Amino acid sequence: MKINYPSIVYLGQNNGQSIYLSAPSWDCGWYWGFGYLGNTRCHYHVDGLTTNEWYDFEKQCFRSERLNLFDGFKKHFGDSLVIKSDKELWTLCELFQTFYALKKTAEVLERGGSHYTTNPISELIKNPAEVSRINETILPKIFEEIYKILIPE
Repeated sequence: MKINYPSIVYLGQNNGQSIYLSAPSWDCGWYWGFGYLGNTRCHYHVDGLTTNEWYDFEKQCFRSERLNLFDGFKKHFGDSLVIKSDKELWTLCELFQTFYALKKTAEVLERGGSHYTTNPISELIKNPAEVSRINETILPKIFEEIYKILIPE
């Protein structure tokens, strides 16, 4: 499957470095790779913005906090985030969360389980028609909506 989007789209800055979103890619012939952030010096994922980790020097330990994706974008990019409207950012977060949920769903429906071991009801779980609908129709539409926010006309 081929989708034509810019290879990278600027989202904002973190620690003085420009951060970009990479275009969706159809990987290994069976799933969508998407949500990759970074630049030539770093690489991470959009869903990683829901965890904020730091070293607490006072308590001499690592700490972390869970964030919703909206707050994660705000905390990570601050005022440099290219999306200025909270409404658009909420929509972007909804689309990304839906992407991740449907990607996982398609994987389970493709494999017939969660890939720990052989699932005894894998044949009941497998649904090639739904996998095709998710991968060929729904996810490309989600990408289209994300890019409408990131690259307004």
